[in-house]
Amino acid sequence: MSGLDTVPSPAGPAAGGTPGCETCLGPDCAFPAELSALSLVELQVLHSRVACQLEHEYLTGPDGPHPVTQDRHDELLAELEARGGSAPAA
Repeated sequence: MSGLDTVPSPAGPAAGGTPGCETCLGPDCAFPAELSALSLVELQVLHSRVACQLEHEYLTGPDGPHPVTQDRHDELLAELEARGGSAPAA
């Protein structure tokens, strides 16, 4: 992103991100600590990457998405809605 502080995922490196998919943001990847510090474009790009990962996990995991990915998606939707209803359709 743009040099913002990020926090490592509590899922750890063994969480099984999406190797070879640079458009997705796996649960083991760093995530911004404060979403309100992001521009709207950065927030939308981050949402797109998390949504890509969420879709991948739904399609490949028999237990559904990783809890970290689901939580990140929920956080992003809440931040987008807080900015005036600019959240993409789920």
